[in-house]
Amino acid sequence: MQVHVYIIPRVRSGHSLKDQNEADISSQSRIRAHPAAQLVLHCDALTHADDDETLIYWLVDGSFPEDKSSHDRIVESNESHLLEGSILHKSLVFKNVTREDFKSTFSCVVTNAVGNAQRHFKLVETTRGCGSY
Repeated sequence: MQVHVYIIPRVRSGHSLKDQNEADISSQSRIRAHPAAQLVLHCDALTHADDDETLIYWLVDGSFPEDKSSHDRIVESNESHLLEGSILHKSLVFKNVTREDFKSTFSCVVTNAVGNAQRHFKLVETTRGCGSY
């Protein structure tokens, strides 16, 4: 199962503007997942920043995934750039979802010199046959 998270900070004239019309999964805070299943959360950010360096990363309960005890099971993908660097992409890959994951908060963070944007997600356990919302 793959879930796409869209964070669209728009940087113009030194101000960070969040897209008020974003109605995709970014406005939702719960992701349905099956225990023992693989899961990939994707985060994309549109930067519009020419000179500033923009960072994109995932957190698990406020810590970097590699610092958690689940670091061998939940890993960040390498950052990738699309459209000449104006879109950044990073994924959080679950090799298998465990019961502990349903107690955690997963956050995609995008930050640059003018501000940051974050989206926080909780996993909700589903039974086989149910999709995500």
